[in-house]
Amino acid sequence: MDGQARNRDVASRRSFLGAVTGTAVEAPKTAPAGPGVAGIGSNVLAPPFAVYVLNRLGYGPRKGSPFSVESFNALGANDVARLTAFVDQQLAPTLDGSGNVTDPDVASRLAHPDFVTLNKTFTQLWTDHEVNGQPSGGTFTRDWPIREVERAVFIRAFHSRWGLFEQVSDFWHNHFSIYGFDRYAAPTWVSWDRDVIRKNAFGNFRTMLQKTFEAPAMLYFLDNYINRAPSFNENYAREIIELHTLGAMNYLGANMQQSQVPTIPAGEPGAGWPTGYVDADVYELARAFTGWTFYRSGSTNTGLPYMEPTQHDIGQKTVLGQFAAANTPATSEHQLFLDRLAYHPGTARHIATKLARRFLGENPPQAAVDAAADTFWQNRTQPDQIKRTLRTLLLHDAGAGSFRDIGNFGNKIKKPFEVVVSALRALDVNFIVRRNDAESNSFMDRFARSGHRPFDWRPPNGFPETTNYWMGSGQFVHAWRTIDWTLDENTSAGQGDPLTPLLTITLNEFSSSPADHTANKLADFWLSRVFQWVPDQTNGWRGTSLHVAVRDFMRRNTDTVSTFGADVGIGNGPTGNTAGIGTDGSPNYWYSRLRGMVNCILFSPQFMVR
Repeated sequence: MDGQARNRDVASRRSFLGAVTGTAVEAPKTAPAGPGVAGIGSNVLAPPFAVYVLNRLGYGPRKGSPFSVESFNALGANDVARLTAFVDQQLAPTLDGSGNVTDPDVASRLAHPDFVTLNKTFTQLWTDHEVNGQPSGGTFTRDWPIREVERAVFIRAFHSRWGLFEQVSDFWHNHFSIYGFDRYAAPTWVSWDRDVIRKNAFGNFRTMLQKTFEAPAMLYFLDNYINRAPSFNENYAREIIELHTLGAMNYLGANMQQSQVPTIPAGEPGAGWPTGYVDADVYELARAFTGWTFYRSGSTNTGLPYMEPTQHDIGQKTVLGQFAAANTPATSEHQLFLDRLAYHPGTARHIATKLARRFLGENPPQAAVDAAADTFWQNRTQPDQIKRTLRTLLLHDAGAGSFRDIGNFGNKIKKPFEVVVSALRALDVNFIVRRNDAESNSFMDRFARSGHRPFDWRPPNGFPETTNYWMGSGQFVHAWRTIDWTLDENTSAGQGDPLTPLLTITLNEFSSSPADHTANKLADFWLSRVFQWVPDQTNGWRGTSLHVAVRDFMRRNTDTVSTFGADVGIGNGPTGNTAGIGTDGSPNYWYSRLRGMVNCILFSPQFMVR
């Protein structure tokens, strides 16, 4: 497409977006959030239950896969039975010989020769990419692990049948958030992702907490590697309480002493323990963590954690009512306190609340949160504690606001990663995003501008879950530009296979007859194809405002004012409308127009909410 034609196409898309949202595309930087459709528009229609579930528990349906509307609907006689069967199926993913979740479609793509770090042990990663990762005059490899994992995240999200596992893995990456390009994180990120997060995502929280404590990436990121007696650095101790375990919701204030904290009443979980934490608990825990660091130089440059006795505070300590006498061995002392943090009912409430906000909405029903928290606490020593908690949360019936309530649809928008992944899933993308590949680098560079590049959040609190944060036009625009680039890549003659097979899908699944390629029919086909449902079994999407807007985009002449008939076949019509849908010449650039029409669907409010 020439420059003038592309400018007309972009202008036409902006006009379309203004029509369906009621705002200009380069509109205010933020839009008000609210109930209903997350403040993004008033014409969004509630989908069937299957579509709602597949968008919440994964990254949207993918036609012809186990994560499809058809597969979900085959699981039972009614929505409750289907949801129960689906949740149980998703909570029991296939494991490989090492106990890691696997999927044949994902595994075949991750076997690409450009992935060279994903199967390395921690020791291999440390040696190859930390110790020898930046040789003088040699190949710089320190960031290969993080760059391969961030791309593997897209591949898994595009293709995996285990959508819930991918969502939960993302949840834990944000819960135990580390900046992935940090000094000791980048070269060991494969192990952090595989051995710490993914290995324990459905497992036991205390086990995962221990693994995070032992990781050099965490010890460095939150400064415990310089936490030494007689002074101490409280950074890691504060975040492990405030973010990883009890959460700020259980903080009782800066002016309260440990002796003033009330205890949990008899008969309740954690009876006799302090109800929450105060600053003194943070300081005492920081003292317990003094001396914990990792080998990073000399003959013991292994990256493994160890305790340096000369830097450890040997005095007595009390954290959340747990007492450790003076001279308690450091290797057992910190375990006492990690046990107390992981097993405290406040931690159960904090994590249950965060999970509920992730999957139910920003204001989840308290009954569902309480049920999940109780399951979390009652199963605190079980190897599948997190799996049981998720099952309780997703299947609990607390009425309005429960996960099974279709009224939740629209109370969350898609974050940029969800926007791009769900769009490309809907279009059967077969793009192996990988390191050492020009197209992959172009894709990642564009997506990074959305502010949601995987593992690229610098504070320790993880990417925000709140709708308001993601309502800025900048995030949307750069997510859309990423989609637009992917749809356009390799579509000119001689460039190889397109990354998204729009023309192939149109001709094979809809019709190869020019007479059928009318604006009305093409709009209805692609709306149905993208969303995997129709508002009316007879008329499909016809009669909806979204269909009218998409149809009119497709039939607008290049003067951007006049239109041709909505039921006139492209390539089967009057002068100026004789070239087929697969041609891309002047004046109509039909192939580009087809991609633009699909873009308009993907940029609509209907697609942006979940």
